[in-house]
Amino acid sequence: MANSYTLLADLRAGRCSNTAEVRLLRLWEARNINKRGELMSVEMLLIDESETLVQGCLPAGFQSQFRERLIEGSVYTLSGFDVTRSNPKFRLTDGPVSIRFNEGTAVEKLASTARTIPTEHFRFRTHKQILELANSGRQLPDVIGELRAIRSTITDRIPGAQRVMLTLRVDGDVKVCVSLFDSLALAFHTKLDGYGREPKIVIVTGINPKVVLGGGRDEAESSSKVVHAQKIEPLTIDELNQFVLSAEPQIIEFLCTAKVTEILFGDGWSYIGCSLCSKKLIREETSFTCPSCNETNAVAELKYRVVFSVSDPTGTASFVGFDKEVAKLTQVLASEAAQIVGIGVDARVDTCLPRALADIVGNSYIFQLKLTDFNFTANHQTFTISRIFTTPQMAPNPNFAVQADVDVPILPVLRNVTPASKATGSIGNNVAGEASASDGPPAGRAAAEEDQNAPEEGASKKARVE
Repeated sequence: MANSYTLLADLRAGRCSNTAEVRLLRLWEARNINKRGELMSVEMLLIDESETLVQGCLPAGFQSQFRERLIEGSVYTLSGFDVTRSNPKFRLTDGPVSIRFNEGTAVEKLASTARTIPTEHFRFRTHKQILELANSGRQLPDVIGELRAIRSTITDRIPGAQRVMLTLRVDGDVKVCVSLFDSLALAFHTKLDGYGREPKIVIVTGINPKVVLGGGRDEAESSSKVVHAQKIEPLTIDELNQFVLSAEPQIIEFLCTAKVTEILFGDGWSYIGCSLCSKKLIREETSFTCPSCNETNAVAELKYRVVFSVSDPTGTASFVGFDKEVAKLTQVLASEAAQIVGIGVDARVDTCLPRALADIVGNSYIFQLKLTDFNFTANHQTFTISRIFTTPQMAPNPNFAVQADVDVPILPVLRNVTPASKATGSIGNNVAGEASASDGPPAGRAAAEEDQNAPEEGASKKARVE
């Protein structure tokens, strides 16, 4: 239960037990274009009295629990949400964190508030700044300009592309072209019908700048930074959480001493994998297929995949261990801990938690964790264990593979995260408004599982015209 109020600038990684009072500025659906427009999440922008802007995410699995109570412009109190790293690409805010709803999040709409919370906030950029961001995929800024021309390919009841192209004059005689597609194009025409006439000035939010006629620089590069020689540093859980929020995406390992408080059983404790490569097998009509070995009728083996809830004096986290390291810890193979029940595609695993795993709860270990690019994304939920040591046992010194003439960055251990300062050119409106009547607390619980392989672009892109 929430026990005190917090500002968005003071949020730290993990589950927030405090209450934040925010205004919901914008709301939109993020859909996976590679899966026929399947809903991935409902995205939003939130702002508090200190004018801190944070992106929020409502996973598709929790939409029925919260969606109907979320209205743009309203003021809410939020508690019990998860604080995660904001998307390092296609950023809609300047802050390092984002808010993620879960089954225990409490949401209450306020009829009025004594706090002065802005009714709008924009991140305007000059034409020069927009050109610097073009083709980089780093930021989704806002633009304001004089509407000079509209070209539309909207079709009524005829299949085809739905597109609107706006020509805006932004700086002096400098003009930019803004393209709106499909639902955004239709929404623009709906706004025009509501106005009764074409507007003089428009604001477009969340644009993805691109140079389309040549002359632009292609700055798309891999974000991975492989460290060739690096000491494996010990971190607390809080330091680990803050590191993935603040550091650049990279491949790096750390040591973390923590106590196992629970085995998270939501996704089971094992999976049916290939005996050759350990990849999870795909169920066919009459057999299993290995996607890595491309082998039909692959030999199936039961493999560990255990999610540990761990804690130390600084915080909590979820560590995931796979077959080899968990088997060393339990001294029991997954296939010996519980046999596969059934034959062929009907095979399944007994749902009871094996005694060998249950006995781990309450013990402390030294976990060696391997972080990859995935740990620095907004969908990151767990840290992968590469090795496990009992606490009296000292971890061995790492073997360094040093390459000549390679500059190795010195990575600091982050103990605090300083909130990002407001970006140059940002404009905030400090006029506070009142929301409508409050709703009750959320009812029911829903289970949600994100597809980690789904594209992230859809979850962070939005263009809006006012």
